[in-house]
Amino acid sequence: MTKSEISDTLDIPLTTLYDWEKEGHPKNKLYRHLSNISKSVANRTIKKKKDTHRILHILNRNITDKHKYTREEIKIAFTKKDYKLATQREKIIYSRFFKECDKEDLNDLVETFHVSKRDIKLVYTDIPERAFPGVAKVWDRRFRINDKVNKVANVSTSKKTDRTEFAKKYLNKKSTSASV
Repeated sequence: MTKSEISDTLDIPLTTLYDWEKEGHPKNKLYRHLSNISKSVANRTIKKKKDTHRILHILNRNITDKHKYTREEIKIAFTKKDYKLATQREKIIYSRFFKECDKEDLNDLVETFHVSKRDIKLVYTDIPERAFPGVAKVWDRRFRINDKVNKVANVSTSKKTDRTEFAKKYLNKKSTSASV
């Protein structure tokens, strides 16, 4: 490859390549290697590296080769619309994804695996990991899930309970004072 092809393919500034070209530079061997390979070989090598996707790496971390998740399994898991219909393996995929990935990984998941954000949101709303504050803080905001409705419902329920208890105490006082 020429210097300009190396620069374009690997995003290395030309000035850096000029430095690497000098005989005494520590990266001179790397520069000579890059200049001796063809552009197609370099592109194939880069494509192979991109095939080991970050999401695959995260989901398959600390798992034996026999049990590693495939691209197809991940795609099938995130195309489901209901958490309750998922298999145990798919539930583990959801759990790992929402605990360990971030918003950029969600965008990568959508682009790479061609899945819908709506389907992912539907699954997310049912997962038990949503109870964890760290998970909920990130993903509720991302999916624009407003828990104020649940909080208001809980507050109104507690107010009703307080009113009921107040009414019971009031009635007990009245009944004791009437009997005296």
